Amino acid sequence: MSQTPTRPVQVRLPEAVDDFLNELARERGESKTSVVVEALDCLRKQVLERRMEAGYRELAGEHAAATGEQAGGEQDAVVRAALAASLPVIPD
Repeated sequence: MSQTPTRPVQVRLPEAVDDFLNELARERGESKTSVVVEALDCLRKQVLERRMEAGYRELAGEHAAATGEQAGGEQDAVVRAALAASLPVIPD
């Protein structure tokens, strides 16, 4: 884990989730904090991806409206290409 400043937090987890967290941390030889930080970072990236996709789609729609083009088709391809180029690959 990096030397980023941290702060203590307390959360309540369902027993099954806590069991999974403990098991995963033990299997990886990491702290529960490291596992939770990684999981939240992954979630943050997913949220960012969704927001970027929505923004690209909105931009493509505005472009279509301004130019009189039909939505979809080429615009969807442009949106997919833009997302693919701008998002990191998240390993399994």
